[in-house]
Amino acid sequence: MGSNSTSTRESRPLLPGGVAATRRAIRRRGGLMAIGVAAAMWFGGIVLSWILPGVIGGALSFVLMVMALPVMPILGMPASGGGQRLLVAVISSSVIWWFIGQTVAARVSKRPVVGWREWAREFVFLGLGLWIGAAGALIIGAVALGAF
Repeated sequence: MGSNSTSTRESRPLLPGGVAATRRAIRRRGGLMAIGVAAAMWFGGIVLSWILPGVIGGALSFVLMVMALPVMPILGMPASGGGQRLLVAVISSSVIWWFIGQTVAARVSKRPVVGWREWAREFVFLGLGLWIGAAGALIIGAVALGAF
């Protein structure tokens, strides 16, 4: 085998379509991916409430649902519910998640080489602020209602 021999193994491209296509896809789909993450958390909360009945399952599923719909505590959803409040919570939380996803996409796409892994890393960093804020609202509501 000389130096001119070719490999029979085909190489896969690291970024299908190239760097520019991946950057463009992240810019276009960043907000939708964020809404998808929130929808997955909400669905996970529903499934968790089916799997773990009782107080523990209810609490864990409620925490997941508040992480997915962080506007719920602002609307007073634990104490008072209803279809209209849920619809307002879903729409306004979707707008917030879309905005965060697009902000992350804009920040990440400034880098020379970007992929969905970098987007996810930045998304978790920005999402933590929203999740901590929603948890804080739950704690404040519980203290105000005399739970602690």
